[in-house]
Amino acid sequence: MKIKNLTLLIACVLPFAVQNSFAASYDTLPKNVNTFVFKQVTTSKIQSKYNSKNEEDTLNLKEEFTSSRLEDISSVIKSYFQELRQISPEAYDNFSLGEFSADVEAHVTAQGLGYGFGVTDHLTVYGSLPIYHITTDIKFKQSKDSNLASVQATMRNSNPDTAIGKFVKDLTLQLPNTNAELLQSLVVNYYGYKPIGKWQKDALGDAEVGFIYRLTDFSDRGVSVSAGAVLPTGTSDDPDSLQDVSTGDGQYDAFTEVATGISFFDNTFQLDLKGRYTYQFASQKEVRWINDADLPLSGQKKTVNQKLGNKIDATLTLTYNPLYWMNFNTSLLATNIAATKYTNVADAKVRTALESNTETQTRWVRVGMGVSTIEAYKRKQFDLPMDIGISAQRLLNAKNTASYDRFDLDFRLYF
Repeated sequence: MKIKNLTLLIACVLPFAVQNSFAASYDTLPKNVNTFVFKQVTTSKIQSKYNSKNEEDTLNLKEEFTSSRLEDISSVIKSYFQELRQISPEAYDNFSLGEFSADVEAHVTAQGLGYGFGVTDHLTVYGSLPIYHITTDIKFKQSKDSNLASVQATMRNSNPDTAIGKFVKDLTLQLPNTNAELLQSLVVNYYGYKPIGKWQKDALGDAEVGFIYRLTDFSDRGVSVSAGAVLPTGTSDDPDSLQDVSTGDGQYDAFTEVATGISFFDNTFQLDLKGRYTYQFASQKEVRWINDADLPLSGQKKTVNQKLGNKIDATLTLTYNPLYWMNFNTSLLATNIAATKYTNVADAKVRTALESNTETQTRWVRVGMGVSTIEAYKRKQFDLPMDIGISAQRLLNAKNTASYDRFDLDFRLYF
């Protein structure tokens, strides 16, 4: 399986927050106050994924190179297998170069930069941009031997009566034993993919710009609305690479968000709820022309109209503020992304394969703590108003995305 779905793990690596560690989710910046945000994200080693049945499975690639899989590589190879089938249907049916598997590992770190400005006490505008550092490593091994010896034994007993038939027989008898290097050769020379092995990428992610407008003035509860756009400043998936991980989805998004919350016992406890809806606009993408989702290798590429599924994000957070400069928080996070649609792919089999397993769900739990100098700054006890927060996330359950733990460091400076 191509590991491009890792992208879905870290989309929105910089969920922008203009409020300090003790402010509610609906709060905005005071008028004429600026904030600079820096975020560091690190993931654990990525070695597994959740499949379409919400079951954890390996990321590894596995493929058996039978006659039916190989004959579509090129017209020359197709002619070879057509002749082989005429000479000996048994040899054609049994032909296999073996099964090859690839152990896949990936690791992701990212930094996010953000800026916000309080236009009024109720209106804040902001922008944010993530930067990704991604490494993947694929190690090949042969998990099932070829049966060329059996095929060659069958062919020795055949007696083709044409020149091309005799050539195919002689060629079959001279085929070498297979190994992991053969798979590299097939992937690179016949399917047209880039060589596979250790790979790394440093690239920008998709930028986000928007505004937050607070609707209420209550001291212990409130509501705000947000809206904005996600800009395609990241790099999209490379169809010529089996291990490229995109840092953007290649099209514009529009989103709207509502945040609400309430505090108890003189702000000792806070309960906050956020919900965001994102509409992803269609765009032109070059993709590999596959007709079976379980067999991802293809030598054909075409440009298609791709409509990524719309997203719904929800976050429920409980915060405990034991001191005016320290808090502890825990959150439940849920994301649903609808299936991708390819509206101009006439071949139903290809369209089904491309759209297969593109619906995504994630369910996270996050715990964290934060310290803030905001109140100390107001009391003239500290010269620099800022927040620092750390958090750890664990994936509880998911669908069609990779499994990993996530660790965040947040720094917010106000001026």
